[in-house]
Amino acid sequence: MYRFYINCNNWTPTREEWIHATRCITQTELERIDKFMFQRDAKFALAGQLLIRYLLAQALKRKSSSFEIRRTEYGRPYIESTEKFDFNLSHHHQLVAIAGTFDGLVGCDTMEYRVNTPPREPVEPLTNLLRNEFTKNEYDFILNKTKDEKIRFRHFYRLWSLKESYVKWLGQGVGFTLSRMNFCIKTDEFDEKNTQQVLSDTILELDNKSVNDQLRFDEQIIYLPNNEQQIITLCSSTKTNCQPFTELNIDEILKNCTPLNENKPGEEKWWNNFQKKTTK
Repeated sequence: MYRFYINCNNWTPTREEWIHATRCITQTELERIDKFMFQRDAKFALAGQLLIRYLLAQALKRKSSSFEIRRTEYGRPYIESTEKFDFNLSHHHQLVAIAGTFDGLVGCDTMEYRVNTPPREPVEPLTNLLRNEFTKNEYDFILNKTKDEKIRFRHFYRLWSLKESYVKWLGQGVGFTLSRMNFCIKTDEFDEKNTQQVLSDTILELDNKSVNDQLRFDEQIIYLPNNEQQIITLCSSTKTNCQPFTELNIDEILKNCTPLNENKPGEEKWWNNFQKKTTK
């Protein structure tokens, strides 16, 4: 199984990097990225497209430019190939994460876990607003394990990431009733002394029946600068290997991405448009 992530917060694109990156993805994806108002969103979307092609090149031993990446009706990227290979991408806060496997399907989600920005409101009103999305067991895990608001938020993000990873494994997008899932978390907290720890003992009950013999949920904390943390959650077949994510930097990704050549005539335009976007 392949698991990679990049910290996009650390990437300030140069003109050369941006132009090379735009040569390595399709015109359709470039036009989609170009519509973003903020530089941050465009940067994360471009990094995601590069990461997809990097992953495919590593897994299938072909040039990154040789793949025709399509989207399902729900917007999920995929490739048509005689080799059964599934992949899934997620980006949030500082990270873009991706996983791919030859063993069935994979759902990947990442969320903030511990951040320095104070929450705008306590977690209880947010949890109550989404009360119908959680089971009683999950609701108790968020609110009744502790009175520490920071830990409550971490429990909320962890459960939400678990649910999103399963929905993404299904490939259905929005519309799945989240309360059908009941996640039974056995290990409440991560061991911060073990930065490569991957928890895989969380159990999913779907419609009151365990699916643990078919699926496994791997959870990993990524330790960010300034004592912040982000969680990455994977839903995959029990046949896949349980392993930590590998961090990449933009140089590694760009080095292994080959140009499609279809974007050369307007490449300066994409860079100029990026520079004009709003920063935040």
